[in-house]
Amino acid sequence: MADLASDVQAPVIVAEKESEVILPPPSPRNPVPPLPAALRIDNQEQLLQLLSTDPHAPSSVAASSSFRQLLVFGSESLRTLLLRQVLSDPHSRTFKGKKKNWDAYLSYPLPRGLSIVGTRVLSSSSSSSSSVPLSRQHEMAEDERAFVDIPAESWDSVMTQDVEVVTYFLRPSELLQTQQVAQRIRSWKKTFRTHHRLVYLPECSTMVHKMLNNLGLSSMPNVSVQTLQMDIFPLENDVLSLEYEDATREVDVEFTPSPIITSVARSILKLQDVVGKIPRIQGYGPMGEEVLRKLLNLTVDEYLSTRDRPEEEAGPVVGGDIAALVIMDRRADNVTPMLTPLTYEGLLDDVVGIDCGFIRVNVDTINPDDDAEKKAATAKETEERVVALGLNGSDTLYAEVRDQHVEKFGSFLQNQAKALQDTHANFTSRGKKKDLSEIHQFVKQIPVFTQNLRSLTNHIHLAELVKRSSEEATFRERWQLERSILEGELCYDQLDELVASQYPPLRLLRLLCLQSLCSNGIKSSRYDSIRRDIVQTYGYEYLFCLNNLEKAGLLSRREGLWMDSASPFNNLRKSLILINAEVNTVEPDDVSYVSSGYAPISVRLLQTAIKGWSGREEILREGPGRLVDITQQNPPEDLATAIKRPVSCSLGKMATNDELVVASSRGKKPVLMVFFVGGVTYMELAALRFLSKRPSFPYHIITVTTKVINGRTLIKSLG
Repeated sequence: MADLASDVQAPVIVAEKESEVILPPPSPRNPVPPLPAALRIDNQEQLLQLLSTDPHAPSSVAASSSFRQLLVFGSESLRTLLLRQVLSDPHSRTFKGKKKNWDAYLSYPLPRGLSIVGTRVLSSSSSSSSSVPLSRQHEMAEDERAFVDIPAESWDSVMTQDVEVVTYFLRPSELLQTQQVAQRIRSWKKTFRTHHRLVYLPECSTMVHKMLNNLGLSSMPNVSVQTLQMDIFPLENDVLSLEYEDATREVDVEFTPSPIITSVARSILKLQDVVGKIPRIQGYGPMGEEVLRKLLNLTVDEYLSTRDRPEEEAGPVVGGDIAALVIMDRRADNVTPMLTPLTYEGLLDDVVGIDCGFIRVNVDTINPDDDAEKKAATAKETEERVVALGLNGSDTLYAEVRDQHVEKFGSFLQNQAKALQDTHANFTSRGKKKDLSEIHQFVKQIPVFTQNLRSLTNHIHLAELVKRSSEEATFRERWQLERSILEGELCYDQLDELVASQYPPLRLLRLLCLQSLCSNGIKSSRYDSIRRDIVQTYGYEYLFCLNNLEKAGLLSRREGLWMDSASPFNNLRKSLILINAEVNTVEPDDVSYVSSGYAPISVRLLQTAIKGWSGREEILREGPGRLVDITQQNPPEDLATAIKRPVSCSLGKMATNDELVVASSRGKKPVLMVFFVGGVTYMELAALRFLSKRPSFPYHIITVTTKVINGRTLIKSLG
């Protein structure tokens, strides 16, 4: 375990008296330490300020937390994000107890002084079965400083407890949430003086304002509408997310791309406020170009509206912590989300599901009872004990194992267990006497040893869960089918058999979309029969999902006698060398290890951009939209002007230019930011981290995304 302990990063600390932030040095896992630290502090301050402000009080009165309030969230994911990622930084969280390093599913650590009676999720069917009754809240450990979810049967009783403020956290894109809130407010007992505060993240749209007017909420004196300008959340030090779940649906199904374009552009402006202006920006695909256009327009507007502008030398932007930004449209690579990942983190997401950096599992999964009789006696009790376990880079073991291939991480964890055992055995052996300095050194290492042991125990049990899934015959058959489709085969008969066997519908739709994307659509005759069989087998509601998949371009009908070999994917497979069947998955030398031989298109595009596009322009013609490559200037320019100025060199050559990259003068690799508009997969994250650590790759990479997705969540968002 020594090799892991040596890479421990000092956490971000905010001193209570001096408000001083202590940052770790830059590293491949945290290339720009001020960036995630600044975002975490800003988000937390905004949320605490809102929760401690009484909406009854005049704006001139100082914030007070003496009022009782109930928190209601539009979705389970939003509650996890705000309470686990924003209010309590999971990267610096410590736990007490011999084995405990998780939270109860519905308990959340909070700063002291906030009078919160509990939380609810709108129309949450799962909450009632696993909530803690209000009468048992006093039994919870004091050090947790937690409040719990209110079960459905206690909702009416809470309404009679004279709750002064009900705060609703909502997304403006989810109009159904606003409708449900209106129903809640109308059903609230009129005899109590309760204020309803509707908080929209990151802003309240025009459509929401119209709906509030139509529902009569705008004219109610006890209803107020606020916004919480939290555009971006640091899930990891090298992974930032907008947590914008409906990007693909808004752009490709509802054809309303304006909100996501504006959100992404504003988030980039916020990032530039922390790290400085980014000299070089490339955009891939239609969304990449539109985001870049909006970003430059906002930059120009901000410049023109600033009266006291600092004197800057005209010319290209220089300096800053980020050397270049690549904005990647998800539509440039819709194939990768449909595939099964083979890394530890990717499989955890595929099998269990990672939401905002947390997984929810039964406590028996990570803390099994060795006593069979006791386990049987408490089976019913533990069945309902769901816990939330954080997965992030502050756990050095997880940071080391998360991007490893399924063929490696099992033996890696065994070796770590043996190393821990040997360390303990060497000290406790009776044959060797210890002097006081050795004893003192060992005692100092006990907290680290205990933390490593807890982490190792958790991940051994989680790895067993993942391995059991990956060793099933259905898993291997699915991977073989995916590989056959990637290599250009038409697998219509196999898809028909899966429908007939009532294969899990979302898994089936992923394979169907993969077949369509790789073969430039599905033959018209087979398309109609498969579509009919899906609706008859799984229900008419999947007809809407199929229609939305067509609108999004994930599923299409191929008419005429076009040859399968002419599909854009087949051309990209050859020109980008997407298939590498000889890759070493244990000691990889290529990003294709993440799926045992398939390299994500998005990552291959990035590798090509580093080398330069001269002589490779045919690759760009196979994708949606075009490549837009500009350098930011002082004073700022709009896209139409900036695009006329030719760029001087490729991203790879730029990495060695000391005039543009300040980081290179410190002996570190410069930093490249990759922004995925539409979501990024854990398969791609593993591949990007692999590149970032390679000595031959000229950049450290920070990944920014609208949401971390997989094929299941992508298709579900379109359903």
